[in-house]
Amino acid sequence: MNKFFRKKLFFGSLFIFGVLASSGVTYAANDSNTGPDQILDQCQYLPLATNLTFPKKFGTKNTTVCVDIPVHVEKAKMIFNMDTDSVDGKGNSNGLKHVLMAATVMKDEIAKGMIKPENVDIIGIVHGSGLKFLVKPVSPQQKRLIEGIFKLKREGVNVHLEACAAAMNGAHLTKKNLFSYDANGNPDPKAGGRIYVNQGAFARELYLENHGYAYFEEGYDYHGKK
Repeated sequence: MNKFFRKKLFFGSLFIFGVLASSGVTYAANDSNTGPDQILDQCQYLPLATNLTFPKKFGTKNTTVCVDIPVHVEKAKMIFNMDTDSVDGKGNSNGLKHVLMAATVMKDEIAKGMIKPENVDIIGIVHGSGLKFLVKPVSPQQKRLIEGIFKLKREGVNVHLEACAAAMNGAHLTKKNLFSYDANGNPDPKAGGRIYVNQGAFARELYLENHGYAYFEEGYDYHGKK
């Protein structure tokens, strides 16, 4: 599967793991109703991440895409590797947007009692050219995404962003240059949250993968174990 197709596939299905089958779901008679391939006898208009995260744009309810395979996860341990400044057609950081979407879905699942809060851990690791999204002055559209992530953290979803210290050092930056820190490099309480700094992005990602985290490249490509 080529990289372009993987990107389109992941974005098009982005977090249909956020849809939840209701108690009245009926699975197809000829398909197994256990395991990862639970196919509905009749598709349903289940909620999607786009509806949950951007209700003003997509509406609060899914009325357009009928879902054949509902998805529920018991654990959401995820790394988003944001080492490029990839943006969507409107200039929004793809990585920040997808971290926000994943965390929004998990907030909904927690509220419904479908996943335990302690089983959610979503980490966005920012380095390379993607670091510019965290460096002051942050553009208003990226700031909205970051503040949305901070808000979900305050609401009890275990999600946060990390900047790579090595990338910062290479760009001659310190904490005072990062959003969520003041001119002295101290956490700014007015920011509503905090961007953490790790010792190095690659080692951090390796550590997390070794501890069972699923890896997403720029919010698109899955590199987890089969």
